[in-house]
Amino acid sequence: MNFRRLVIWSIIGTGISSVTTQLITIREFLTQFHGNEITISLCLSTWLLLSGLGSLLAKAFSRGRATAYSLLLLLIAAAPLAQLMVIRGLREYVFIHGASPGFYAVLGYIVTSTAPYCLLIGFILPYSLSVMHQAGQSFTSGQLYLTDNAGDILGGALFSFVLVYRLKPFGILAVTSALLFLVALAMLLSLRRYVLLGAGCALAVLFYSYAADSRFETRTLAGQYGEITRYVESPFGRIVITREGPQNTVWETGVPLYSNENVVNSEEKVHYPLAQIRAPRGVLLVSGGIGETLEEVFKHGVRRVDYVELDPHVTREARKLGFLMPRPGLEVMNTDGRYYIKTTKRRYDAIIMDLPEPDTFQVNRFFTVQFFGLCKKILNPGGVLSFGVSYSQNYISEVRRKKLSSLYHTARAHFGNVRVIPGQEAYFICRDGPIDLDIPALLERKGIRTAYIAGFYRGNVTSERVEQLAAALRGAEDLNTDFEPRLMHLSLREWFARHGSSPAYFIGALGLFTMVYLAFMKREEYVLFSTGFAAMGVEMLIVFAFQVLYGYIYLKIGAVVTVFLLGLLPGAYLGNRFRGGERGKLLASETGLLFLLGLFGTWALWSRAALPDTLFLGYAFVFSTLCGFQFPVAARLVGEKQSPAAGCLAADLTGAAVGTLATGTLIIPLMGIHWAVIFLGGVKISSAVLMLTIKRQRG
Repeated sequence: MNFRRLVIWSIIGTGISSVTTQLITIREFLTQFHGNEITISLCLSTWLLLSGLGSLLAKAFSRGRATAYSLLLLLIAAAPLAQLMVIRGLREYVFIHGASPGFYAVLGYIVTSTAPYCLLIGFILPYSLSVMHQAGQSFTSGQLYLTDNAGDILGGALFSFVLVYRLKPFGILAVTSALLFLVALAMLLSLRRYVLLGAGCALAVLFYSYAADSRFETRTLAGQYGEITRYVESPFGRIVITREGPQNTVWETGVPLYSNENVVNSEEKVHYPLAQIRAPRGVLLVSGGIGETLEEVFKHGVRRVDYVELDPHVTREARKLGFLMPRPGLEVMNTDGRYYIKTTKRRYDAIIMDLPEPDTFQVNRFFTVQFFGLCKKILNPGGVLSFGVSYSQNYISEVRRKKLSSLYHTARAHFGNVRVIPGQEAYFICRDGPIDLDIPALLERKGIRTAYIAGFYRGNVTSERVEQLAAALRGAEDLNTDFEPRLMHLSLREWFARHGSSPAYFIGALGLFTMVYLAFMKREEYVLFSTGFAAMGVEMLIVFAFQVLYGYIYLKIGAVVTVFLLGLLPGAYLGNRFRGGERGKLLASETGLLFLLGLFGTWALWSRAALPDTLFLGYAFVFSTLCGFQFPVAARLVGEKQSPAAGCLAADLTGAAVGTLATGTLIIPLMGIHWAVIFLGGVKISSAVLMLTIKRQRG
């Protein structure tokens, strides 16, 4: 194989490896920090920004060396495994075990743990172009962009549709680094660098000895979880079962889902709502049906219990461990809880939700006006909806008070009577009929025995605590809705307040960095900056909207990223193929991007219909096609003699990074989806106006 082909295959291999490493890293941080969509945006933006910085560094190396390039490929092939081990291993040394790190601590950890790999990935692409030119090969910036996109697409598709269903992270990295190892070793062989070839072979053997060892991979999680008895990677999340003495705990994506020693939680979440109904027949459990929960539910003489759990791996592992036993009248359904409630024709006397805090869009969608309306439709007259959120019995902070109050008023939009019981959590009981808080008396009349409620309820749920909690709910707060997530906004504020920090520093630093970078940028590069900004902003919009409607972005994040990458390929091809009238083409593509943003904004503001997920992915494809079209056109405007690859790549990646941060971390959580669309439209209008100005001045 000649040198040119080896370099082209190395660019493709870099794309395959970098995209799969990026997706694995996002999922890893979601589990390490019990993360939400803000964690996704922080990880993506950091990745893009550091990659852009790596591309800028490549400007200083106009003469690429083939041997150095081969060694860089070996380093990039081995680095993903080392990065994943660092992310898992250093966490317990950097942070207090079990503590929730603050925003800036998480951001700092993401930056430091991913910086070496991201800088290498950003550097290698423009450097490969220098290597080609140094070898006398003709290869343009547009061709580089096109080839890199082909690798990115292959990596995203391979991860999203094959590897994520079959392998754990270490195994995925073993597969996706293989091409880079082969190309790098083939290059060293063709260059007759036999000593380096031997060292490269030794590195590959060392890499695969660890990457293929499943027991070693499990041990890398011990610092976070302790003694692990089972470890399963599901497409929906990471499932870990741990043991500490007699206590077994099931973890899903870093959050404890069930513990067999938590009798209090099982009794409170079941008996507080079911005690209100004299003879409940049908009960719907939205998550939390593992362990003692079902035993407590069936004490009420229930005829049918439908238990909805999104991830089939959770229920499968629970059955293996004896935490979920078959019972007459029990039906387990592995589907999204909100989708089931929206589409089912069954009716229930009670809906019991046992979900984590509503600090992600996936969970927030179960605490909105729209969702409570769906619940009301499938409840029988006098039926009860219940759920719990964390709070402190001794002190309720102002932000927590606002969250509780927003939830209370949101539930009141559909239920005439909402009472909150101050148990281990604040349990909301929602009903149109009367609600009696003397739970022990109600259970005694039904002949139901309990361990915790019978002995401790009256001592813990005092009238003073009930009144204190009721007083906290009275202040008027905005309702929590699907597309204006009030609880997400408050969760972000609470995150900062808990650690005595403020988002103002982050916003100020981001704004200052952007202004300094823009001051030194070519006008053609600004078009790519704004396009990268809008592309990642729209990717965040789709991630958030998809999460609202379907609720399983942990599974679909790979598909969303892959479709965006897929659209770049035909766009870059068309931009390379059709030459002439570059400014006019950029203006036409700018108009198309603005039209698509307007289309999304119209849907988000007025329709909000639950569109098929294929329509979202199709929209992403068309949007990214227009974005991909602009890169080779803008590079030709700059001129190949000016070596535009590094500057254009840096502008595109930096714009994408800033767009991800601004849209995913700030605007959507703080202001809602429709304001994010308006903001992105403003950014693209500014670049379109700039193109008109350039035409007037230079035309």
